[in-house]
Amino acid sequence: MAPEDDITRMLPLDDVTIIKSRPQRRTSDDVPEAEDHYGGDYALRGAVGAGGVGRVLLGFDQRIGREVAIKEMLDQAANEDMALNARFLREARITGRLEHPSIVPVYDLGVKQSGAPYYVMRLVRGDTLAKALKECNNEPLAEHALSKRLALLDRVIDVCEALAYAHSKGVVHRDLKPGNIVLGPFGETIVLDWGLAKVENEAETPLPASHPQHYDADLTQFGDILGTPAYMAPEQADPEFGEIDARSDVFALGCILYYLLNGRPPLQGNADQIMSQLVSAASMPDARNPKLAAPAELIAICNKALSKRQSLRFKDAGALAEELRAFRDGRLVNAYAYTRGELLRRFIARNKLALSASAAVLVSILAGAGLAFKFGVEAHQARQVAEAEGELAKQQQQRAEQALADVTRISNANLSSADAIATKIGAELENTQAGLVQTAAQFKSAAELAGAGPLLESLLAQLPRLTSVAATRAPGTIVAVAPAKYRQAIGSDTSQLEHNRQVLQTGEPALSRVYPAPEGYQAITLVAPVRIGNTLAGFVSGRFKAAELLGELLAPELQLPGRTIWVIEDDGLILFDTDRDEIGLNLFREERYAELPELRELAEHIAAQDAGVGYYQNPAAYSGRRIGSWVSLRPVANREWKVVVLEAW
Repeated sequence: MAPEDDITRMLPLDDVTIIKSRPQRRTSDDVPEAEDHYGGDYALRGAVGAGGVGRVLLGFDQRIGREVAIKEMLDQAANEDMALNARFLREARITGRLEHPSIVPVYDLGVKQSGAPYYVMRLVRGDTLAKALKECNNEPLAEHALSKRLALLDRVIDVCEALAYAHSKGVVHRDLKPGNIVLGPFGETIVLDWGLAKVENEAETPLPASHPQHYDADLTQFGDILGTPAYMAPEQADPEFGEIDARSDVFALGCILYYLLNGRPPLQGNADQIMSQLVSAASMPDARNPKLAAPAELIAICNKALSKRQSLRFKDAGALAEELRAFRDGRLVNAYAYTRGELLRRFIARNKLALSASAAVLVSILAGAGLAFKFGVEAHQARQVAEAEGELAKQQQQRAEQALADVTRISNANLSSADAIATKIGAELENTQAGLVQTAAQFKSAAELAGAGPLLESLLAQLPRLTSVAATRAPGTIVAVAPAKYRQAIGSDTSQLEHNRQVLQTGEPALSRVYPAPEGYQAITLVAPVRIGNTLAGFVSGRFKAAELLGELLAPELQLPGRTIWVIEDDGLILFDTDRDEIGLNLFREERYAELPELRELAEHIAAQDAGVGYYQNPAAYSGRRIGSWVSLRPVANREWKVVVLEAW
């Protein structure tokens, strides 16, 4: 068992698992007698590794006659820290129920006479992937080091498949890194350390209170964060990036793949610096290194796995494994947009033997033509037929591969555009929400709320895309508006509006669905609560013209010929469409859309998936298919929109 298997062991900075701040405790180096602690079933032969609260011992199972590893908590730690005690037992149970060749099996679980828990597992011999990668980097030539690292790709695929199995069981590892992967001498690849695993629909053991660390003060600020900074997904460091799920492990696998390509993890520096880079708005570093001739397909796979936006990553480790296997086996990789020349070279490489045989047949036919004119004519005719058939097959193959390359290129470009558009919309509404919240915070009494006119005028000047703003006394009486032309709205009761009720219930900002404004346009309203003391006294709200707002924001993206952009509410209502006549219709329910089965099928995919790619065809309106890519956007916590970018193909 590799020493790194102990969850408390301190490793090099890029491989440090942060569980909580805790002091190191001095432990005895003496190995206890087995019969005093494990009922006499195991003979102890030495220590494999030790950490601050636990250690791994080399044991011998006397009942079956095999060497085993015994992982135990130290008595002092087990008796002082019941939360860590429970987490230790949870690790054993999770590992024990994951029956996969690349996950170490648990043979036994128990509690020593002292009260400290232990479990017995298969003894894993070998070195960690971390050690193997560092040995590759010892090569003096960077090209040779890259070649050696890429030889470990099969091991990474093994890890992906082990994680795919765990994901199918609802288990997320959450601390995957090279130090937790052991490479056995007979081709085994073992994923260790499931102590930080997250199990679907299972409550987690709360972390105990942090204590000061003396070994590295830079790590104390991450006391309640679970994971290793250099291999941690953004959502593990900041929940604003989303919930932890299978895609969090995909990110860690992307970090390992980046190490294969570049000889180091993607983020560098001390723990503070890595965490700061991880939660910033900046994208992860590109896996392409201009100094190294790494495979372009592998770079594309790595970049997709390392997207900070969860919806743009592979959905789980199984999807990533399939892409890596496709690369390894010489098949087309979906994450990479091939050029026509690349596809032609791949075709020639795969069909080299057949092309050589065809050339040999041709030479034979030409030689035979000199023997007899009659036979020569027949051979010539036969060759023409064979060549025509062969050319037709080759053209069909090339057309198919070109089509796949075009689809991949367009899909990836659309997905990037959709993500950029979603970011732009989100930034605009976030800025508006900040202005409303800031204004709401200035009211200290109900009288100030009623006299809010000047403040609202100032807010309207600050946020010119708003058509109007209002101050409302809870539960829904409008007491002030801007601009002044809407003053007839003062005194109106808005208590039955869904978005106002949501703010009253949650105390958080809310965004309305699209609704017809009295002035005749489709509007959306963003509402921020006004708190006076401990009372939710009312709201400050701003109203947009939905289509005009989105049209202004998306103006640069609308200039590309052949491109269509949709922005859709979660209920299917089209907030914006390049074709203005479609705005206000419902993509999921409009009857005339039902006449286009492919469009209705695409709509179902859009409704069901946070992000994805699809296509549809409307022979009556368009020539050819439309390839669509979409991402989800939460402009405010209570509302989800979809941004869809389509392009003719």
